[in-house]
Amino acid sequence: MLELFRKDQPLGYILLFFYCVLLRIPSFIGETNWTPLSSSAFSDIVYNAIGYTSMVAQITGTLLIFIQAILINVLVNNNRITRESSLFPGLFYIFICTMFPDFNYLSPALMANTFVILALFNVFSSYKKSGQSGDVFNAGLFVSTAMLFDFSYCIFFISCFVGFLIVRSFRFIERVQYFLGFVIPIFLGGTYYFWMGRLPDFLMKFPENIKWLDWAANVNYILYIKLAILVFLLLLTVLNYSNYGRKNNVHAMRKVDVLLWFMLLPLITFSFQSGIRLDHFLIIAVPMGILLGYSMLLISNKLIADMMHLILISISFLFQYILL
Repeated sequence: MLELFRKDQPLGYILLFFYCVLLRIPSFIGETNWTPLSSSAFSDIVYNAIGYTSMVAQITGTLLIFIQAILINVLVNNNRITRESSLFPGLFYIFICTMFPDFNYLSPALMANTFVILALFNVFSSYKKSGQSGDVFNAGLFVSTAMLFDFSYCIFFISCFVGFLIVRSFRFIERVQYFLGFVIPIFLGGTYYFWMGRLPDFLMKFPENIKWLDWAANVNYILYIKLAILVFLLLLTVLNYSNYGRKNNVHAMRKVDVLLWFMLLPLITFSFQSGIRLDHFLIIAVPMGILLGYSMLLISNKLIADMMHLILISISFLFQYILL
């Protein structure tokens, strides 16, 4: 099955869409009382318009994941992060975002991931550019917008900062530029809420999202199994670091380093974000999907890669339809 996505070709994107729909089917059937535990300025605007779990919200979530997967493939292939162009990064991003029933909603994290991808575009495109770059300002803009969808994404302010230190000479004036880009969406969001007569609501959304070690999920053996699977996939991507560098150039490896910072640093948010549930793992779905796809490309035996993918899909279906 993976052979269908091994090459970056138009037919592959059509198949990628059906792959996304197939894994998202459980979100369209059955009833649910899911609600986001945390409240953020921009996600609330979306929910007020289309609801949390309505059919429109589920269709929007499916299309959003597919669009994000396309952006991820363009990001990886244009920057030659992997040694061969494929659809694997987007494919495994879709898989991570649909792996468990806990993820199959239009969550604030899912919406915020769009802007994490756009921030990565700007970090990578600034590589080796001399002088002031609009990419620096845009990255701050996108990270701040992501934070206004899900407060815990404020951690990417640091991830992006480190990313720029890795890929370029990040001068003082550019750091100011980056900070200004970060501030502007907050100012505009506050202005909108002030115009609507709800500025106190906007301001309170920041402290409301901070609570130390506030785990809100039902703790049982199924949760532990899910956590074990996620930790296994996380370790798989990290432990493959030395393999990413084989026959790869230094430019690509610097971008891999950026992805690792984008994946590992956000794990800190599990300590301070209020209402932590399993779907908070979506905060690392973008870099994890890219690196997991890269890890699968590194498997020389294509049959083994197919079997691993089949096992992962089977585990996902087991949780989606049996271990609800």
